[in-house]
Amino acid sequence: MAIEKKDAVFAFAKHMVSVKYEDIPPGAIESTKMSILGTLGPAIAASTTVPVCKQMMELAKEMGGKQESTIIAYGVKVPCYMAAFVNAALAHGLNFGDVCEEYLSHPGVVIFPAALAMAERVGKVSGKEFITAFTLALDIIVRLGRSLVLKEAPRDWIRYGWLPPQILGYFSAAAVAGRLLGLDEHQMVKAFGLAYSQTAGITEEVAGVGVDKAIYPSYAGLAGVLSALMAQKSITGPTHSLEGKNGLFNVYFQGEYDSSSLIRDLGKTFEGVNIGFFSFPCCAHTHAYIETALQMVDENKFRPENVETVTLFVGSLEKEALGLCDPLEVRRNPTNTSEAQLSLPYTVATAMTQGKPRIKHFVGGGFKDPEILRLSNKVVCQADSEYGQKVGRGMTRPAIEIKLTDGRMLHSDRKVFRYGHPQNPMSKEEHIEKFRDCVSYSVKPLSKDSVEAVIKMLTKLEEVDDVTEIIRLVS
Repeated sequence: MAIEKKDAVFAFAKHMVSVKYEDIPPGAIESTKMSILGTLGPAIAASTTVPVCKQMMELAKEMGGKQESTIIAYGVKVPCYMAAFVNAALAHGLNFGDVCEEYLSHPGVVIFPAALAMAERVGKVSGKEFITAFTLALDIIVRLGRSLVLKEAPRDWIRYGWLPPQILGYFSAAAVAGRLLGLDEHQMVKAFGLAYSQTAGITEEVAGVGVDKAIYPSYAGLAGVLSALMAQKSITGPTHSLEGKNGLFNVYFQGEYDSSSLIRDLGKTFEGVNIGFFSFPCCAHTHAYIETALQMVDENKFRPENVETVTLFVGSLEKEALGLCDPLEVRRNPTNTSEAQLSLPYTVATAMTQGKPRIKHFVGGGFKDPEILRLSNKVVCQADSEYGQKVGRGMTRPAIEIKLTDGRMLHSDRKVFRYGHPQNPMSKEEHIEKFRDCVSYSVKPLSKDSVEAVIKMLTKLEEVDDVTEIIRLVS
């Protein structure tokens, strides 16, 4: 009789409950603190710039319930799982937090809302414990994504309709909520199984025209917190939720994954060090093209009115999987924030006419700027498998060709790690300046003293006695 392989979920559960703050190396701690800083700032900014976030806050208020966890910036208290639900939308509304491009995840927008909501429910959670729970959940989501990126011929699951950042997010949300709730190893296995029972995520939530993209992490945030609470009550979900016959990898990913990479060096290496951050508030896969456009303008000193056509050479990831070029009319003329963020024609035109894209270019009337739209309507995308970013590879080849009205042809063809990628990281000072810019959009204006106090607490989070003081300062 064959012995069933022990699911990696059991190792993950032990990992989540046994690792201590002192076991975590400084680099992983720093990455976690930057993820928290880089998630909270955009969440605060979304309170005035992303309409669906206000709608979700109002929905949560209408539903009522125990007032235990805070909706970021608004200051409204709701049940912890509903706070995670709304705060995840706030965190992702501006597409301006963290990302692990190679390993298919947006960690912070799921982990931070779940962690914050549970920390408020539990009360008196120290900065060290918050960092520990967050770091371990980061480790798990990146490991899950890494296992799907096979060394030879990695599958582009987005093209098959699945949205890995959401699907994998259920497990990391349950992990961080369960750790902060104090679940034991057996309860953590249950929490993972209960989270798996609620797992979903489709690409149309991102690439679909007119969709409120901000809300996709909300489902995972809510389910993760709820799963931890259910497990504490001895409610049981599937125990072999990852590698079982009907587990995550067989059901969603046709059994195509690297099992060994799930627990390789577990507890010795912490994979959150492999996350990157957004330097522009739009899809990470537009960033290398934006940087190339900025460089071309700087080197050639042309004006937008001198441009006749712009051709972007893109790969299947940009053209087909993420829909950054199509429908072309929509990508050239976005009608909402999500459409602008997921548009190569619009973001490149913004860079050529306005300089570095800022929050203001993607919200309110910003995406109706006539100068940007005149140029975006001159942008075409040419598909070629040699260009763009390959699945599971962080490097991008963002080739651009510009034809000027005086007949000159400008070319750029290079291979780069976009700015903010772990191989080309943002500095700590730049993270802090980005946070200051974001909080200036808060629905409740924050004093300079409050902003600086929050920055100090976040950058020295290990010294904080109660992390809920942070949410009080910004809400």
